[in-house]
Amino acid sequence: MDDSYTLETDTQGRISVEELAALAFKILKRNLSAKRRIVSYNSGSLAAIKAFELLRLPDGREMNIHPTFEKKYAQAIQILRDSGLIMQDHTQTHSADFVELTLKGEQLEATQFLPTVEAPEKLIIELKSSVGPLDGIIEIYLKEALATFKANFLISSAFCLGVMSERCILLLSQAVETDLKDSAISDQYSKCRWVKDHAGFISNNINKLKKKRPGKDEIFRDLDTKINILASYYRLTRNEAGHPDFEPRIERPELELALKTVPKYLETILGVLKMLA
Repeated sequence: MDDSYTLETDTQGRISVEELAALAFKILKRNLSAKRRIVSYNSGSLAAIKAFELLRLPDGREMNIHPTFEKKYAQAIQILRDSGLIMQDHTQTHSADFVELTLKGEQLEATQFLPTVEAPEKLIIELKSSVGPLDGIIEIYLKEALATFKANFLISSAFCLGVMSERCILLLSQAVETDLKDSAISDQYSKCRWVKDHAGFISNNINKLKKKRPGKDEIFRDLDTKINILASYYRLTRNEAGHPDFEPRIERPELELALKTVPKYLETILGVLKMLA
């Protein structure tokens, strides 16, 4: 191989999740777009890319693994999946470790796939083009979260991200209760006090929503996971930033990752809201 992508141990600790995602995607594009076999392992194996490309030198010497690396790598691969760039290899359906590029992944360069927090206007435009007009409050707080992050006001950004996440969950919870029109469901809804209650209410009733809409399973895919991620943004960002009895610890890389990936979750959540309207 002409290129070496081995990460020294200290580099594994410094590299951001986004940079790692771009690097993994670059390797996958090289492997899976090639006309001939250029690696000794299965070219679409995520475990092999990690072991033979990122953690081993060409001479076979293995790097020590930084304590944060495994988690970063898992998050990086999840970004590629959520961004619609890779999918499970249709010839290797027994394991999610084997992936192939989607059509979008084949067409996109590795450095182009993540929305940039440095261009919040573009991110909002792209989101609207995907799901249509945004709820006014969601748009206000999402714009504020992006703008304050760009200006390095991390506490403000985290707080606004949490407010936006809460708004999404509460709107969807109310829409689910209205759509199902059932006294037992309404009773469940009336007992929801906290954001986590509303997130659980939505997750518990997804199958009922699907049953009412045969053939629409795709739009509900991973909805419960994305709802719970938004609920965690609410707990870990708004609560962390909103309680003045202790100094908030807002980590810029984690907040940046949230701001870059939340539009993918919003696409699903706002798409379901639009369908239930």
